Amino acid sequence: MDNTQKVKWGIIGAGNIAKKMANALKIVPNCQLCAVASKTTSKARMFADENGVENVYSYQEIVNSREIDVIYVATTHNFHFDNARLALEHGKHVLIEKSFTVNAKEARELVRIAREKNLFLMEAIWTRFLPSMKMLKNKITNHEIGDVKQFNISFGGFVGTEYEKRLKDPALAGGVTLDMGIYPISFVCYLLGELPTDIKSMTRFSDLGVDEISNYMFRFPSGCLTNICTSYNLKMTNEAIIYGTKGFITFPQFSTGQQFTIYKHEGTNDIKDTIEVLENNHDNGFIYQVEEVARCIQEGKLESKIIPLNETIGIMEVMDKMRGEWGFSYPFE
Repeated sequence: MDNTQKVKWGIIGAGNIAKKMANALKIVPNCQLCAVASKTTSKARMFADENGVENVYSYQEIVNSREIDVIYVATTHNFHFDNARLALEHGKHVLIEKSFTVNAKEARELVRIAREKNLFLMEAIWTRFLPSMKMLKNKITNHEIGDVKQFNISFGGFVGTEYEKRLKDPALAGGVTLDMGIYPISFVCYLLGELPTDIKSMTRFSDLGVDEISNYMFRFPSGCLTNICTSYNLKMTNEAIIYGTKGFITFPQFSTGQQFTIYKHEGTNDIKDTIEVLENNHDNGFIYQVEEVARCIQEGKLESKIIPLNETIGIMEVMDKMRGEWGFSYPFE
């Protein structure tokens, strides 16, 4: 694709997350949102009016449109696989809102289709593309705190009413792990550049039968250990602490934050140096993943190095294993 051409987007789904994406697409110069599709036509039409989108389509019409290069799947988790498969089978590049699919089997099938058809495919873990996250990755890779040995992360809060149904309903593949837990899991895998080999976990189920509070313990090939606690029904500190052999890093609001602190020592309990790092992110953090998708498509790349497809499958396998430990599957699986 010519780098001077605009990448033309369509969105499947017209909820809150789609609105944030529509705003991001207005900001990125080489992208244009051409169409929206929803099962509820009135909802799609309202979305189109509010976001200046020209075309309101059915799912079939949006994937048939010759104008559109890439589809962003913004539906609830239970529909990700079907929606993405439809788009891929009609020759569209695809960006899927996290979690990529409900399980690893679905993820592997989508990756197979995309590779067979030479189409770009990516999971929309937007936080991974933030400048502050890239800066943190750089500090870790450069051994700013030595060899990383331990992560402690809390990530939780009382879910807003607009997200309640999708998080709490088993039929929509609700639960904290697929919706929120994936952020800290992805965060650790990205910073270490590896997937966990040992996985232990436990959960507390909600009245409706989805995971409401979940704890994960991982060991990675490098030897690093990780403790993660997450919940959609408990206010938590939302902080990541990363411990290394030469210091540690505290990152409040780690998933979207702009500022973290590096504490350095020389293998003793005495802190020798404290460094505040501030790396500003745009108010709409979605713009960075949009730029990455556009760049990859224009350069003919089929996946992003920042979130490769094999890693996406690997993280789905981790979450599958934990749900297996809990005896938790969705009604449609």
